[in-house]
Amino acid sequence: MKKSRFPFAFLLSFVALTAHYNVARADEKFIYENCMQHLGGGYGDYLCYGMHATKLNDENKKLAKSLRSARHTTAGSRKQLTKYMRAQDDIVSACDLIVNFVSSSQEELAAHTHIDMYDVLAANCRYTIRKQENEFLKGLRATINGG
Repeated sequence: MKKSRFPFAFLLSFVALTAHYNVARADEKFIYENCMQHLGGGYGDYLCYGMHATKLNDENKKLAKSLRSARHTTAGSRKQLTKYMRAQDDIVSACDLIVNFVSSSQEELAAHTHIDMYDVLAANCRYTIRKQENEFLKGLRATINGG
């Protein structure tokens, strides 16, 4: 009877894959500036996405404020920008759907006291939306400023 080589091949693939990534260890200090280089599917990812999303949200508010006060911005454009920013906030709040969907009841959702992969997915969702919003606002600013 021929032995299966699957476990060895799997182990070899796993070692090669993990050697490629810079995985942060639990005893390492969490460094905000380079955390996106150390994503690996855990609590650090949750913190990293959360901090970057918060930073982007703050920057986006400043960009929106500067766009509203730009010289050639009309009242209609300011109103549209405000509507856009509210819509983005609504979309970000929808990122928590993943956590709500996987909880089978309100009691289970209320008892959710730890960070799991669904929280990381929700944090990634918030970061991705804020990043897209940031790119859009920067492009809008560049257009208004002539290039």
